[in-house]
Amino acid sequence: MVMVSSTGEEYTICLNNTDISSRSCKALELPRLPADTLITKVRFFGASRTIRIMEMTYSAFYHVLEDPQASHAVWKEEGVLLSAGSGQMLYMNDAFVDHMQELSASFGQERLLLMGGLFCVLLILLLAVTAAEDWKSENHYDNHSPVYEFKKFALDMKKYSQYMYYAAKTDLKAEVANSYLNRLWWLLEPFFNMIVYVVVFGKIMGNSIENYATFIYSSLLMWNYFSKTLNYSVKLVRNNKDIISKVYVPKFILLFSNMILNFLKLLFSLTVLIPMLILFQVKLTWAAVWILPAYLVLILLSFGAGMLFLHFGVYVDDLSYAVGILLSMLMFLSGIFYDAMTTLDAPLNGMVLVLNPVAIAVDTMRNALLYGTVSNVPQILLWAVISVILCCIGVHIVYKNENAYVKIV
Repeated sequence: MVMVSSTGEEYTICLNNTDISSRSCKALELPRLPADTLITKVRFFGASRTIRIMEMTYSAFYHVLEDPQASHAVWKEEGVLLSAGSGQMLYMNDAFVDHMQELSASFGQERLLLMGGLFCVLLILLLAVTAAEDWKSENHYDNHSPVYEFKKFALDMKKYSQYMYYAAKTDLKAEVANSYLNRLWWLLEPFFNMIVYVVVFGKIMGNSIENYATFIYSSLLMWNYFSKTLNYSVKLVRNNKDIISKVYVPKFILLFSNMILNFLKLLFSLTVLIPMLILFQVKLTWAAVWILPAYLVLILLSFGAGMLFLHFGVYVDDLSYAVGILLSMLMFLSGIFYDAMTTLDAPLNGMVLVLNPVAIAVDTMRNALLYGTVSNVPQILLWAVISVILCCIGVHIVYKNENAYVKIV
């Protein structure tokens, strides 16, 4: 499927494997166009319209036209102008057809998604069998039974819910107690980071990415939430040893409290994003609802990975340094200040948008917020399942070992 985007409009061309393999896709027929349609980008989708496998800027699109005059295409600084006001035929060159055949034959993202789905099914079956065996046993209420841990987790969440919110509010006030700018620092941090990226990378990316400042700022909000949660989780037990050594508190409650704190900062930072959307005339559509699943996956992933880092951080002092390096690398591989699909070469771009959950969440959020498109639906569903599994594993490990943490710290 090929989608041609112009100012405010999108035109879809469906291609099947037969047309591509027989090289019958050199002439692409667009539906009736308004007079003087300006083409800004061309996107290519796989079996699902939400799986983006390639995207062309108008500059790259112009260079794969075999005869621009025959296609009534004229090069402009802001896009490719199609001058015909009726049904439009686009005549593509051999390089375009060859690339279409490569994309049609690879199905790279679909294969990775299929393997990930099968892996999740195996893990879910394993957990289900383990839970069934524990339930049938006489001591299924022991501390390590999945059924017992699930009930205990739900009861602990209910029991300590007031403590979580109280601790988050207390930390929120303490963080800015002796600060002159107070809560403004939560706005200034992502805002100045955004300015640095716009200045440094604006010359490179600014011409190919629309609303580049909003593009970066919205991404930094997601990234800051994720990175701060993981950084805190590594030293959670050691930083809270005064509480842990004196009274029993489930360790995930302390992590949840920090996640609530970071989420409140995120909401406060939205007071800058909303005016930016108005300033750059970004029109919100119904697709903006898809921002919520992207954030939900990131929150689940933060908790699941945070629980694992919480546990291993007790025993490995150097883990905080390793996590810092890992997060730095992950940031540059997650498309925070660039579009992974258009900047990275194939097949690396497709692999990033399947194997990197942060890149998937960021790309999904930006497409829904800035461009009004629903994207990465299979990837979001896959990583939602993986994140839930990580949460189950993390809770199990912490419940099993939390009594030993006090002796170590």
